[in-house]
Amino acid sequence: MILIVVMIALLAAFVVLLLKKVGVIEAGQIYGSRLVSELCSCDFCLSWWACLMIAVVIAITETDFCVVFYAMMATPITRQLV
Repeated sequence: MILIVVMIALLAAFVVLLLKKVGVIEAGQIYGSRLVSELCSCDFCLSWWACLMIAVVIAITETDFCVVFYAMMATPITRQLV
């Protein structure tokens, strides 16, 4: 369980940093609606959604939907890494 949480956190941090580097986050802040702009300016929100998407993919491939709840534990780790 802890290994999966750490894997989700590290992969989510990589995804968030990559999206920032490419400029997708900045484009979301500038051209997005008010809600999207606020979500893109919040590291915690970005970490949460990245962890949730990764956890859903893992849950579908492993057919264990308890993995989705690991996103809550991985989000603070991701936020600290970003």
